[in-house]
Amino acid sequence: MERILVTGGDGLLAHHLKQIAPRDFEFHFLGHADFDLLNPKLTAQRLAELRPQVVINTAAYNLVDRCETERELSWAVNATAPQQLAELCAQSGIRLVHYGTDYVFDGAKKSPYSETDLANPLNHYAAGKFAGEQAVLRASPKHLVLRTSWVFGSHPTQMKTFVHTVLRAAREGRVLKATTNQVSVPTFAPDLARWTLELVRLGTSGLIHAVNDEGVSRYDWMKIILDEAVQAKLLAAAPAVEPVTAAFFNSTMRRPDYTVMSNKKLTTLLGHKLGSWRSGLKKMLAHESRC
Repeated sequence: MERILVTGGDGLLAHHLKQIAPRDFEFHFLGHADFDLLNPKLTAQRLAELRPQVVINTAAYNLVDRCETERELSWAVNATAPQQLAELCAQSGIRLVHYGTDYVFDGAKKSPYSETDLANPLNHYAAGKFAGEQAVLRASPKHLVLRTSWVFGSHPTQMKTFVHTVLRAAREGRVLKATTNQVSVPTFAPDLARWTLELVRLGTSGLIHAVNDEGVSRYDWMKIILDEAVQAKLLAAAPAVEPVTAAFFNSTMRRPDYTVMSNKKLTTLLGHKLGSWRSGLKKMLAHESRC
């Protein structure tokens, strides 16, 4: 039986890995208190105690704006810690699965990015994540990096995804604005969890883009969330959404405006279609309406 250690054990993706955990895998889910990636001695100790064959690292610092001001902390979590973890895993013959981000691209291409396209991070968060994924890939040819984007899904205690934010704002009667010039791919957390375990079974390594089908702007994504929430009876009516450009928010941080990634490589590897985020959204909202 393959033993799998999951870091970030209290988070969204870990929750969905837990939900689908097959019986022929032995899972250990460790939160920050039990597996602090900023403490290499503790990390090494836990790996020696549990002796996993695979580590799935779901931990990350993904508060993008705060990464600009909390540079040392974000770099430590997103770049240094994955490097140290990858090297410790390599020394013990452990395979590491790590998650990257669409933000490593600068948006200049305007057509879906493949794994062979060159990265060009525009901000500190993206630079840290890119350094982390490159360190993981350098540490061992057995390691796997899955780049993903706009991950969403239900969680029993955490309501931090964009879908939750939109629903909360709509219920509170706030004015809704969303950008028309920021485009990426929403990715349903249960799908990402399932693909991860399929790739673990296949022994896949290297760099793979792991996203659902179809790019969408933040503006259209918000409107679809609201319309589907009405269908799921989570909202009485869909409030208006004002279309704006990213410049409206007057952020000093540079963000890429187009980071749609192609999932052709993953589709070929798994031998089946990955499915639309639209069906994932319907499932999530149906679950939310029952809670």
